[in-house]
Amino acid sequence: MKTSFYLTAFCIVSLSIFLVWSKLEVNDHDTSIAISENDDTYTFTASYAEGNSRAVYHYINKNISPNQLGDSENDYFDVTTSLADKTVFYIKESPGKLKIAIDKRKNSTASYYRIKRMCEGVKALLAGR
Repeated sequence: MKTSFYLTAFCIVSLSIFLVWSKLEVNDHDTSIAISENDDTYTFTASYAEGNSRAVYHYINKNISPNQLGDSENDYFDVTTSLADKTVFYIKESPGKLKIAIDKRKNSTASYYRIKRMCEGVKALLAGR
């Protein structure tokens, strides 16, 4: 009787640990990229492995130089920012997630293409090219 109680308790605890572990497990191979564009806006959204956050962070900072987004790749951003060349765009970034949007009406064509080229570079970076 005592043995069956311990066996049942062990099974329940094991099952609980397995279920929690399976829910928290992160698959580092899932990358999702969505690009939406119309006459007024261009939006780039990406979800990727958190291990790629450092590379994405450094790539974006290199492309918006001399501006910088923050001090580390672990920062969370949700801002509309203006660059030295008067490019204004929205960026929301956290480890493993990125959203960039630019209003074409409020920016020059050169600014729009600069941000679009940067987003295409992020896409290529996440694809491993």
